[in-house]
Amino acid sequence: MFENHPESITDNAAWSMFKDGNDQSLNILLSRYFRPMLHYGSKFTKDRFLVEDVIQDLFLEFLEKRNRLGDPVSVKNYLLKCLRNNLIRALKAQGQQYDISEDQDLVIEPENMERFLISIDESAELSSKINSYFSLLTSRQRECLFLRFYQDLSNDEIAQIMGINKQSVSNLLARSISVLKENWVYMLIYFHHLTC
Repeated sequence: MFENHPESITDNAAWSMFKDGNDQSLNILLSRYFRPMLHYGSKFTKDRFLVEDVIQDLFLEFLEKRNRLGDPVSVKNYLLKCLRNNLIRALKAQGQQYDISEDQDLVIEPENMERFLISIDESAELSSKINSYFSLLTSRQRECLFLRFYQDLSNDEIAQIMGINKQSVSNLLARSISVLKENWVYMLIYFHHLTC
């Protein structure tokens, strides 16, 4: 029925149809979210094949547990959270560690931070330069930035996916911007321009 127009099916409708036995609706979700999930997984490891395997295993797991699956409020957030958990488990099984510890010091979130990062993303030159500076951030800071500004999730949604509280999300975002601002003069100039 929806073979020619899968884009017209909402995530929640596709999930419900899958739970009711329609395997094609799971393919809709896989094709819709494979690339975002792969991109998100790359924040944990550079091993693309491992991320692809974990995504594939996750969808096979859905098939096996179809009758026991719940109804997430946001299918996208649920997929990202499941990927995160399974990927960390897979990395630990390989003897690799993903640093999930982070200070809980209170940091004030800078004004205009969201506008600042979105503007950077709109500039190809700045986007290419900023990539090299992400190595200065912790894995959790990079993950938080990705979820906020590339997946367009709220702080509440990020907190659920990462398994931390909302204040910790604000702290991670603020600390990330602080690190980037301190280490990139062009970013400082650009940020100053935006906030004036």
